[in-house]
Amino acid sequence: RLLAEDGSILVHLDHRVAHQVAVQLDEIFGPGDRDPGGGPGFRNEIVWSYGLGGSSPRYYPRKHDTILWYTRGTEWTFDPPRVPARSARMRGELKKQPDVWDVPSINNQAKERTGYPTQKPLALLEPLVRAHSRPGELVLDPFCGSGTTLVAAVRAGRRAVGVDRSEHALAVAADRLRAEGADISCPG
Repeated sequence: RLLAEDGSILVHLDHRVAHQVAVQLDEIFGPGDRDPGGGPGFRNEIVWSYGLGGSSPRYYPRKHDTILWYTRGTEWTFDPPRVPARSARMRGELKKQPDVWDVPSINNQAKERTGYPTQKPLALLEPLVRAHSRPGELVLDPFCGSGTTLVAAVRAGRRAVGVDRSEHALAVAADRLRAEGADISCPG
């Protein structure tokens, strides 16, 4: 009910639950582009490939997460990120970012690292915020953790609201937003 009629929701998941959540989101928002008739609902599955972390001798290394994109209505904002084309024919040109994004995880020495265990890289969140919202619009992260989505929104000229049940997470997010020069208020 809170999502604007032309709004999008992006849900970031790992391999353990992505398929189950996609079924639930199809029920809530509709099948969208999974249905030949189109309509509200599913638009894309973005695979975030990151490459860091351990590996098991029993299966392929799990080095990706899934971001499901759904829309509430049949109109939405989409200004896709552009990346260098790889083909010889398009050499030197930019093309739309495909649905597999190779964005490294944040390494231990990275300046943006906060120490928050589930922190995502700004290189992942900034293009998503810019692609799915316009300047001045509201970006909500109901599980904001270290506040990366909020920082990406502020940098892109969007308004941001973050929610988290962890007071530590909210303090980390608030510190990051203050460092960006954002005017913040923390109720409670």
